[in-house]
Amino acid sequence: MDRLTWHAEYGSGLAEIDQEHQQLLEQLQQLAAAIARGDSYTTLKPQLLDCVAETEAHFQHEETLMAAANHPYYLSHRAAHQNLLRDLSRVMEEINAQPEALSTATVETIGQLVVQHICNEDLPMLYLLTHPEELAQQQAEQLTAETCF
Repeated sequence: MDRLTWHAEYGSGLAEIDQEHQQLLEQLQQLAAAIARGDSYTTLKPQLLDCVAETEAHFQHEETLMAAANHPYYLSHRAAHQNLLRDLSRVMEEINAQPEALSTATVETIGQLVVQHICNEDLPMLYLLTHPEELAQQQAEQLTAETCF
């Protein structure tokens, strides 16, 4: 369950996004605890669906912030979101087909995907949102590269 714990190094400096990340990890912790208690799939399914819905809403929030800032990594970050949602969809299909496959290990795997996304995708993207001078420089470099060809 430690893999589902928020750590300071996941912080981006953008409080609203960090709070959403923390909430998502907490939801996954609660789901893992419910599985460990032996709660039925009927009880677990709404929690699982809520985690997916919260993830989708969070991704939309990030994409809205990026679009408003004309973020140079918008398209690649959006693609990363779509890939992660596709992976979550596959997991959901497997669980729907075999509810007994839902385990704490499954939730920890989902949590690991989320943490990897935060560390590898979100932190570099959010860094530019919290450092407008570097965002402007990246935008200028991108514009120059696009006009060169």
